[in-house]
Parts: sequence; structure tokens; C-alpha cells
Amino acid sequence: MPLDRRRDRPNSLLHTVALWVALIALDTSAQLLFKSAAARLTPSEPSFQWVQMVAQSPHFWAAVVCLLMTFLVWMLILRRSRLGLSFAATALTFVGVIGGSQLVFGESITAIQYAGIVLIVVGVALLGRLDR
Repeated sequence: MPLDRRRDRPNSLLHTVALWVALIALDTSAQLLFKSAAARLTPSEPSFQWVQMVAQSPHFWAAVVCLLMTFLVWMLILRRSRLGLSFAATALTFVGVIGGSQLVFGESITAIQYAGIVLIVVGVALLGRLDR
């Protein structure tokens, strides 16, 4: 089926939105899990023992699984969307990571980060409108 017809199906928009939600959630989860794994490591210089500690971390492996799933979802998104808009929209993950780091790690969000969030969301929305 040609790419244009796939976009015309009635459930196409819903499916695309679901893919984007999955991509942002998985990528955000991966970053938060990597942070969690790093926070649990004994501070030391990178060494073979340090690599062993990383390899034994369930948070690290959960993050890797999330990244693998992110890759698969990204491939599905690229099949149905234009690369320029899709790549720009991945910046929405930054919003998820900032929000998630506040919720999970208690990190504060500064005024400049709020401004960045607004610029990212507005920028992606404008690109989406231009793409139509």
C-alpha cells in the first residue's frame, strides 16, 4: 500500500498519536532509568569493576530495553511521517525528561527550563501546522 493511502485511513491519526506517545514515554523512561542506575553506582573512576556494577544494574538493563523499544517505535513512526517533522518532534522527549526528573528525583525546574519547554512545544506545533 502506498505511503499516501496509509495516511488517509480513518484511524491513521490515532495510530500516529499513539506511536508518538509511546516514543516519548519510552525514551523519557530510558533516560530516567539511566539516571537512576547511575545514582545507585558507587562513585568511582571507570574501571572493569565499575563496568561490572553497571552490568549488574536492573535499572540499566530496563533502560536498554526501553531504548530498544524506542528504536522499534521510531521505525514505525518513520514509515508514516516525514523525517524533518519527526526528528524535530523528538525534542518533546526533553519535556518528558524535565518533568520526569522533577517527579522522580525531586529536581527543580528553573524559569529558563519552563521557557525552553514552551519554545519546544510551540516550535513542534508550528512545524506540524506547516507540514500540512
